[in-house]
Amino acid sequence: MFLTSALWGSSFLLMKLALVELNPFHISFYRIFIGMIFMNLFITKIDKLSKKDHLNIGLVGLLWMSLPFYLFAASEETISSSLAGLINGSTPIFISIVGVLFFSQKISNIQKIYLMLGFIGIYVLSFGFNKVNIDLEVGTFLALIASISYGFAANIVQPLIKKFGALNVLKIALRYGSVFSFILFSLNTKILIPTVNESLFPILLLGVGSSGIAFLSFYKLIDDVGSIIGSITIYLVPIFSIIFGYIFLNEETTFIQIIGIAAIIFSAYMFSNKES
Repeated sequence: MFLTSALWGSSFLLMKLALVELNPFHISFYRIFIGMIFMNLFITKIDKLSKKDHLNIGLVGLLWMSLPFYLFAASEETISSSLAGLINGSTPIFISIVGVLFFSQKISNIQKIYLMLGFIGIYVLSFGFNKVNIDLEVGTFLALIASISYGFAANIVQPLIKKFGALNVLKIALRYGSVFSFILFSLNTKILIPTVNESLFPILLLGVGSSGIAFLSFYKLIDDVGSIIGSITIYLVPIFSIIFGYIFLNEETTFIQIIGIAAIIFSAYMFSNKES
């Protein structure tokens, strides 16, 4: 749990460092492609997949890799890595609400209150006590959309892991994610190879660590305890993003943002605890 949280928490710092040389399309493609190469070095046996299985794993590649990786990198063009990591902490709330709305998850009245508290926390974290200014908060909206995308992916991936195993699902999802990101890459930007002096090291860490090892360990956790309980891991990600952002980029986190993420973590934990 700590390994996964630390690797994902550091990804926001690494994306910020890579943005010095690369754009969000580059970062999304390279981290998925490198992760795909790394994870497919592991030899596993998998049963034949049906068209529906391919479709669902393809959705995981799109919604948990290609789309959010691009959106988070794009968000950090206008917001700090710490804030992006804090907004990522809203993912457990979105996993829960997506499970309720789209995957027939039954919840009690008290759980509905926890979800409402979580959304209040998301608003406070993202915008403080001010009115939303779309022109000024583009990065915040992109990060929120990425977290919503994670919410769908987490619910889709759980039965796939039960059926095929974490490593098999991850390997195939990374293949699909690489294809989707390459299409976006090809249509929107020119080829730019990471250089040793600038972005190569952050990209390698993103690919092997955040897109490879972290996903595998998280998938195994989901396999053991389910997507909602397993999402507790994500509660720790904002803490690591704050630490790394402060140490390496001198980023500061406001008291209002701390209140927001505390409300999110509390509500998500209480929701999950009630579920368990």
